[in-house]
Amino acid sequence: MTKNLATQMAPPFVLVAHYFIAGAVFYAISSFLLPFYADDIGGYFLSNQIAGLVHLYLLGFVMMVIFGAMYQLIPVVLEIPLFSKDFAYVQFYIYLVGIVIFCLSLWYESLIQLLPYGALMVYISMLIFIVNLFLTYKNLEHWTLVAKFIFVSNLFLLFGAGMGFFISLDLIYGFFGDILKSLSVHIAATIGGYVMMSIMGVGMVLLPMFSLAHNFSQKPMEWAFYAMTLGLLGYIIASFLQWQTVLYLSFALVLVAIILGIYQMYSIFKARVRRQNDFWAKNMIASFLSLIVCLDFIVFAILGDEQRYLMAFGFLLFFGFFIFFIVGHIYKILPFLVWYQRFSPLVGKCKVPMLHQMIKERVADVQFWVSVVGIFMCGFAILLDLPKLFCIGAYVMGVGTLLVLFNIVYTLSYKPKEENVK
Repeated sequence: MTKNLATQMAPPFVLVAHYFIAGAVFYAISSFLLPFYADDIGGYFLSNQIAGLVHLYLLGFVMMVIFGAMYQLIPVVLEIPLFSKDFAYVQFYIYLVGIVIFCLSLWYESLIQLLPYGALMVYISMLIFIVNLFLTYKNLEHWTLVAKFIFVSNLFLLFGAGMGFFISLDLIYGFFGDILKSLSVHIAATIGGYVMMSIMGVGMVLLPMFSLAHNFSQKPMEWAFYAMTLGLLGYIIASFLQWQTVLYLSFALVLVAIILGIYQMYSIFKARVRRQNDFWAKNMIASFLSLIVCLDFIVFAILGDEQRYLMAFGFLLFFGFFIFFIVGHIYKILPFLVWYQRFSPLVGKCKVPMLHQMIKERVADVQFWVSVVGIFMCGFAILLDLPKLFCIGAYVMGVGTLLVLFNIVYTLSYKPKEENVK
């Protein structure tokens, strides 16, 4: 099957746009709520208020964009048609309502009884996505490394989302036992198992594509796949059975997998043909540098048992690694989707734009440096317990968010000029 036919299997742009636009809105809301949490940076991180912000950001931005990207990439990369586009639309609306109910019930004590209902809607929407994916895989002929990453990541999502629903019930009815243990398993399955493994798998497609990298070995990422899978399974089982030694060994295996993934991305960058550091390359470099610092913080947190390192780890993972990786790829993926929808039928009939013209590169470059400064300020504020500095840094990050939104709107509204049509 040719890549042209594979591209034709992709769902309509309007479907993917649903997820990307909603994700951008949740990204903006999360960013502008961040300054209000300045006084919490030195406190206990397991509060309902922080949980509300984390889930708004993770469910609303990170996973919303991943879902949209998967609907676009799976038919193209795996060369199989999506089982049901209708399922994808149903999932979106259930997921959207579920996120809103879930987060509001965490923020407002008077609405806490609605928490399981919001969690149930989120869980049902994820089940729809997973079923749609598994039914799509029925037609898969070649189990590539990317196919393995996506499949296993969704098995972890199935388990992690179910754990999240039971935790929401436990918060209300108190029947599930040790909530901290359940929460650690939920985090491992969703963030480690789904988000990280999805990024690792999709990264093996997007990074070589956008950097024009060739002739590199996939061995590091192949080893990372097995290490990540075994490490997370070991961590989950050891957490339930309280096998402390296995727990630490499994966690170490996960760290090894992430290090192998970072090395794989470095080898791709080293083999790239396109050497200029454009706004995409800068975001990728910042993303993986953030991940390296995250690994340091989590090791410090384990060895020193200090809350500030754990808080810094979570902040830099969410607002450093995830943001730079996702925003950098949005700047590449979104212009292509708009171009393919609007301009590909006009090739040969009128002058069509180049992809880089559909993004304000100067704005993207300014946004990158503004975000770097804001994240740097917030990270230092967390480590030194300086709420005012964190607040200033969060507002600086908010400016970066506005610039991202500007570029998204600019790309979505980019239209051909009528005078150029023959």
